[in-house]
Amino acid sequence: MRTYVLIVLAIAGSYYYVTRKVELNDPLAYAAKHKKQSWAPAADYYIGVAYYQRSDYPRAQAAFTQLLADHATSYYSEKGLMYLADTAEENRDYEAAKAALARYLEEHPEGKDKERAAKKLDFLRYKHGP
Repeated sequence: MRTYVLIVLAIAGSYYYVTRKVELNDPLAYAAKHKKQSWAPAADYYIGVAYYQRSDYPRAQAAFTQLLADHATSYYSEKGLMYLADTAEENRDYEAAKAALARYLEEHPEGKDKERAAKKLDFLRYKHGP
């Protein structure tokens, strides 16, 4: 039982340290410097997702913007556009959110999130103008 408690405390302590102390700016800048590498699109995407999950929407938006600027046709572009729209909306950057949704509908007309994107785009246009 004592070993179990120590393991749980070690895992909880590690999680706390990583979520509070580790900054993801360096990996994002590193990925930008090495954008021709095969791992760069995944790095941009997962860094953005990590920021999104931490509710750090400005940094998440920067990561997804970098992903779509450097790797517009990558495997992660479809999901990245939806995350970009969500993070831009959270940042009250409605023009960027509408642009990401319109781009999603243009580039992925048969995408799995096409209905959600269309509804969200209509709502943002209604609420914040065309």
